[in-house]
Amino acid sequence: MSGVVRTSAWDLAVECVDRALGEGAVPSLVRLGRLGQLGSLPSFVAALGEDDDPSALAQDFARERESLGLAPSEVAAELLVLGRVLDAHGEEDARDALDRCIAAYVARVTEDLSDRARRDPLTGLLNHEAFHARLAVEVARARRYRGRLALVLLDLDRFKELNDRDGHQEGDRILRAFASALTATARTTDSVGRVGGDEFAALLLEADLATATAFLARLALRLADGPPMSAGAAFLPDDGTTSEQLLGLADRRLYADKAARAA
Repeated sequence: MSGVVRTSAWDLAVECVDRALGEGAVPSLVRLGRLGQLGSLPSFVAALGEDDDPSALAQDFARERESLGLAPSEVAAELLVLGRVLDAHGEEDARDALDRCIAAYVARVTEDLSDRARRDPLTGLLNHEAFHARLAVEVARARRYRGRLALVLLDLDRFKELNDRDGHQEGDRILRAFASALTATARTTDSVGRVGGDEFAALLLEADLATATAFLARLALRLADGPPMSAGAAFLPDDGTTSEQLLGLADRRLYADKAARAA
């Protein structure tokens, strides 16, 4: 199936860029040369209506525009300008296809922003709030279906001393490396988060003491050249049936392990 535009896709793209520049709708276009301003816009216009998956078409176009330095809000603004251009030329079918692309792009950006709000910006792990929300959901599910889970709290030993001595850049590198190792060690069904400065947590589903012990052993192997860590775990249903009970006991066991390592 070919695209549905009847007007020259190149001419429509040029008009869109000129209008966006004139309205100041896409400020980043100003610093680009003419070919950069047009980019993949002509081929995007030509492809409108040729594919049943507007999400893929919008994603490919947005990826190219974002690679040129356009912010998501500017990509959306450019698509809206294109809509007005299509309206001016009576391109109803192309406008319908464009509207589906815009809806798909806005949905993707909204999802990305929502996910970003749940993530720690340094490590990409779940942040404190998101991890605790996940813990509450999984505790309720495990109680309802008589499942098991393990909550593991982890803390980097002497991290503040290292951070003060070697600088924040090195400290950030170590935190990112630890987070990467934690993610690689966890199963796809598990959840991991950064819940404090140098404090991390893992939620292991359908897990018991043996599962948690094996998890920590694998993690230690990945961190053989990194800073030492302390850990404490608590288990549902053996140690408690609420998030608060598990967090409290895991925290006490974490600091008992840390004290033993410092002795």
